[in-house]
Amino acid sequence: MSVIIKSSKPVFPKEDQTAILKDIATVLEEGQFRNGNNVKLFEEMVANYIGVESAVAFDSDSSAYETALRFFNIQGKEVVACTNSFISVPNSIVAAGGKIVFSDIRAETLSMDPQSLKQNITSCTKGVIVTHIAGFPNPDLKQIQQVCQDNGLFLIEDATHAIGATINGTKIGSYGNAAVFAFTPTKVITTGEGGMLISKNEQLCEFAKRYSFYGSGSGKTNFVDLGRHMVLPEVSAILGIYQLKRLNQFIEKRNNIAEKYNAKLERPGTFQTLKTPAGFRSSYYKYPFILDNKIDKTSFTKKLSTDYGIETGSIFYPPCHMQPVYRKLGSISYGGLSVAEQVLKQTITLPMHVGLSDDDVAFVIEKVNSII
Repeated sequence: MSVIIKSSKPVFPKEDQTAILKDIATVLEEGQFRNGNNVKLFEEMVANYIGVESAVAFDSDSSAYETALRFFNIQGKEVVACTNSFISVPNSIVAAGGKIVFSDIRAETLSMDPQSLKQNITSCTKGVIVTHIAGFPNPDLKQIQQVCQDNGLFLIEDATHAIGATINGTKIGSYGNAAVFAFTPTKVITTGEGGMLISKNEQLCEFAKRYSFYGSGSGKTNFVDLGRHMVLPEVSAILGIYQLKRLNQFIEKRNNIAEKYNAKLERPGTFQTLKTPAGFRSSYYKYPFILDNKIDKTSFTKKLSTDYGIETGSIFYPPCHMQPVYRKLGSISYGGLSVAEQVLKQTITLPMHVGLSDDDVAFVIEKVNSII
């Protein structure tokens, strides 16, 4: 059977499509394809939404990570990141001249374990990247902040899954020295491709603006740093502007879908789902679904797909330290990574996007329970 219910899908309401096409036509007429008003507006909107001074748009989250890491001067130093992250995180550390050190996860959260983080800090450690996996704020974020403070380490929030997620009303992205968002097609909001770096550190943001456009200073031919070309195109920014206006609506819908899943999918000893602690709001980029070891994940997902047209996803397996590139390059962990290896092997994600109807959600629940 062909896929009838996708795991993820970008959504642009019809009225937004009409307005977007009109704004794109203006870009085509004016010929301002980069460094224009749409990018500036999108940056301002994101900064205001999170509650920080500045935001700098990039062509990808990888570019944003690399830029921040270069600002923090990690050349030859170690940076700890969770092995349950997208590959862009460790790749950016290596690209910026640092050494990646992987921490393990807690089985209950699928996120960085602060005890594993402590084990992985050495005299060579410069900073930490904490991932808010699947849109769930890391429940141990305050403890991780304290560990970084006690050891003089910078903290970057990998908020690529978590725009709009909150802890007691405070937006994810405002807890670290910097944060990175991603706007790829599967994310909570999308610009087609793209990313955003935010920070309360004005020097970092000024450096980011220079580095993202060849190291440019004032004027068109004055280059003060060694930089690259990493800017977000104007057309992409237009998509982001309209998506950001819908963000709270999108998150409300995603949480509504999650509530339906939570109410009907609960079988201890067979599978488990992630729950948000009191005061936490997940943006539900994904809906993690952890199968018991007695269930064959491959057979389970194949049956959902071939028999019922239900697509599933993962976050992330194999984890970063098991990926061929890091087996080849070599990676470091000063503690075990066994929890990630065991739990992520049995973790899938169920369909989660604002295009799902109530009937779609009910169908997924019915078929998951029938297979179990």
